[in-house]
Amino acid sequence: MLSRDMLTKFILFGCLGILGEVANTAFKRAISERNFEFVGEASLLIFPFYGLIAFIFPAIAHQLGDYTWWQRGGVYMLAFYLAQFFIGLGLSRLNMCPWHYDRFALNGLVSISSAPIWFTAGLLVEWVYPWVKALSEL
Repeated sequence: MLSRDMLTKFILFGCLGILGEVANTAFKRAISERNFEFVGEASLLIFPFYGLIAFIFPAIAHQLGDYTWWQRGGVYMLAFYLAQFFIGLGLSRLNMCPWHYDRFALNGLVSISSAPIWFTAGLLVEWVYPWVKALSEL
């Protein structure tokens, strides 16, 4: 059974992930369509996958203690890519995958154009994790 603080971290990272998706799609739309209403979208289906950061991140971060920031960012980026690919593969087999990339993509599941986003997201998780941990212990 999940402890209350782990459940809280799971929910907070799920919410942060959805918020990040909405912000990312809003900015992409603003740039590509010149639509400055900043309307974004996300699928609630991916909420639990972002929530899993609460369990997976500490194990990865612990192993990266002596790495430089850019090395850690690269490892986090690779972890996000692997997670996105395998989660997308599973969801595609159920005809439920909410994303499909056309350009610079592997099976439509991951795109090289997302590299800066995943690199930055990993470092942001590193920065946010202590706050999420503190909130979960209240």
